[in-house]
Amino acid sequence: MTRRYLALAAEYEQFRFHMPDALLEMELPSMRVTYLNAIARALLGYTVEDMLGGIYGWQLLEQESLQRAIALSEESLARQVRKGLPYERRPGQYVSRYTVIRKDGIRVPVEAQGAFIVDERGVPTGARFIFRDITERVVREREHARLAAIVESAEDAIISRDLEGRILSWNRGAERLYGWTAAEMVGRTADMVAAPGAESEVAELLERVKRGEHLHLTTRRRRRDGTVFDIELSLFPVRDEHGEVTAVGGIARDISEPLRVAQELERTNRLLAALTRAQSDFIREGEPSGVFQALLDLLLELTESEYGFIGEVLRKRDGSPYLRLQALVFPGTDQAQAIMADSMPAGFAFDNLATLFGHTLRTGEPVISNEPAGDPRAGGTPPGHPELRSYLGVPIASRGELVGMVGLANRPGGYSETAVEFLRPLVTTCATLIEALRSERQREEERCRLEMALERSEISLWEWDVAADTITAFAGDREGLQPSNPTTVGWLERVHPEDRAAVERAFRAHATGETDHIEVEHRYLMPGGTWAWTLSRGRIVDRGPRGEPLRAVGTFLNISSRKEAELERARLELQMRQAQKLESLGVLAGGIAHDFNNLLTAVLGNLFLLRQALPDDPALRELVDDASHAAERGAELVRRLLAFGRPDIDQPDIVDLDALIADAAALARPMVEPTVRLVIRRSREAGRVKGSASALSQVLVNLFVNARDAMPGGGVITVTRAATDLGSRRRWAPPELPRGRYHVIAVRDTGTGIPPELLEKIFDPFFTTKPIGKGSGLGLPTALAIARAHGGWLSAESSPGRGSTFRLLLPALEGPAAG
Repeated sequence: MTRRYLALAAEYEQFRFHMPDALLEMELPSMRVTYLNAIARALLGYTVEDMLGGIYGWQLLEQESLQRAIALSEESLARQVRKGLPYERRPGQYVSRYTVIRKDGIRVPVEAQGAFIVDERGVPTGARFIFRDITERVVREREHARLAAIVESAEDAIISRDLEGRILSWNRGAERLYGWTAAEMVGRTADMVAAPGAESEVAELLERVKRGEHLHLTTRRRRRDGTVFDIELSLFPVRDEHGEVTAVGGIARDISEPLRVAQELERTNRLLAALTRAQSDFIREGEPSGVFQALLDLLLELTESEYGFIGEVLRKRDGSPYLRLQALVFPGTDQAQAIMADSMPAGFAFDNLATLFGHTLRTGEPVISNEPAGDPRAGGTPPGHPELRSYLGVPIASRGELVGMVGLANRPGGYSETAVEFLRPLVTTCATLIEALRSERQREEERCRLEMALERSEISLWEWDVAADTITAFAGDREGLQPSNPTTVGWLERVHPEDRAAVERAFRAHATGETDHIEVEHRYLMPGGTWAWTLSRGRIVDRGPRGEPLRAVGTFLNISSRKEAELERARLELQMRQAQKLESLGVLAGGIAHDFNNLLTAVLGNLFLLRQALPDDPALRELVDDASHAAERGAELVRRLLAFGRPDIDQPDIVDLDALIADAAALARPMVEPTVRLVIRRSREAGRVKGSASALSQVLVNLFVNARDAMPGGGVITVTRAATDLGSRRRWAPPELPRGRYHVIAVRDTGTGIPPELLEKIFDPFFTTKPIGKGSGLGLPTALAIARAHGGWLSAESSPGRGSTFRLLLPALEGPAAG
């Protein structure tokens, strides 16, 4: 019996020592550890020698875990032992989590079960604990909780479904996107969010993912309130450890706004392209009707309007306005087409001011009416007029004067202020075209007057005595064109030096028979000391017996106004192209810059974290530093793009121009001196404008630095300020700049100058003549954008070898603050 007991005891001891869980026994109340099996020793790091030397339970548990263990023990003792009864273990398993402290100080999470060791009287004399390391489980649980938190806090809708299509999970992003709560949707199918008529799509997509496909698509879905919207949807299979598809995951994102922005940008680009073509066609052909009609056709398409018109505002003798149509589209009814066919050839005109369009003619204000029938501004429509369900009228103004208007009708859903903003580039172009049309009319009137003048012999007629080599002007402006010395040589003295060779060559070529007539344009010095462009035409009318020329007659025609008009037209065309490029590129740059900035933020943040985690390897750190430097340069470019697209003058102040120039000069002097001298000439007249001092200072400093770069060998930068009244004849400003009083800050340099072929490109974004890395090509475009944002302009004049002059025009501040 004793041997059997000893054998069983040995067998139990072996089982206890080698059992797969850690086993610890300790005596009470000292809590001295009396036994550790092999797993416990390995887990806790203690040896038998350590245990013989004395290990106590309170050494093995973290403080919070120790307090919980003591509390549980006290609770068990209080039920029986504290009442003088034998200890009885409660039925069932009670597992607790604790944090044990290894000998080396490392803390390990464990799962433990404990029981008291009692003597023959049932009194607890010790405690026994079985526990196991649950570190991997805790890590998995924390990772699962982290992933669950990420899913729950994600902005996108993240949804999972079983293979029958029932929803298993529905995060807060899905609640925000669709409007249903998780409690409402879990257990239901996704058919509820399908767009009306597209329920079958949900089932088709589910079947494809069940077959293992990963899908990424754009589609439409329905919210709880019934609205349908566009989403970007990713669907993927969820597989188990055996690779079997057990569920379907999905991520959805609302892309309604990006799509709307993209569509709006596409509409705007189409409109801007059409405006550019219209201006080119008008300049090339000079025929307004086709240009306006093409613009109106595109505008009706882009705004989804049924019909509309573009008209020019004219005045009756009593000063009251009326509208002469330049383009008209009526709906396709026979009656409406008959009205248009009868009226347009005669010049369709609107003169009833008691109407919606008449309100714009009287007030110069836009009109939005989505219920014309009840609008008090509407005066009804004439018989046969097509139905009017909604109406938009937008004025066309030039230099503060109402010169035309655009009218649109019957857009589904009506019109809003957004439509008015969309039409702004069109309105600007129409204003330019109407101004050009009026200028063309004015030139035509001048031509008629010139013909009348010719009939009255008010031009100069000349006679050339070839044998005597004398030219005599005998009709018209004798004083202006009659030379003091009537010889050809004397007459040539008053021809501009740059044109003399061409004039002499034209006369001699005809005299020798190389050309059948004389025709040459040149500049001629008038008595007042001014140069006038003259067209000289003539023909030999008398020859000798051997065919030699004896006498020629012709005319001197002053063509200065035509030359100026051609130059003005070229300048206006250039300025219009610049303005349109700046407008469209500003919108594009802002959108790209914001998105690119978000990307750079992620790049820079991750590079910083990567640098912190790198080992102490100079080569790797140099690579990370180079990447960070490149990303920071990209961020600087983004800031410059944003400044170009949207100059920051949201809170304008009263700016003293003398102080502004002085501050900008102080900032620029270290950059331009000592090789370049900066001279400031103050004006006696006080100068104040409304705007942003920092933005305007940026413009001036940019001009100073550009002037310095134009003088590599040194020179002088001269800054002057003056005030001027901008009228109809303007040299430094585009036609859309309102008339009025402006302050002009001129920055002149004595540098190399700019060739004509480059001068017209200097305001193009990203154009630069500086070496790579020395200039971004955004300085002057940004400066022009800042000037335009202040209601002004930035012009440039230059010629090779004579330096350059940049003029910053800013509207003068009116009222007491101006002084």
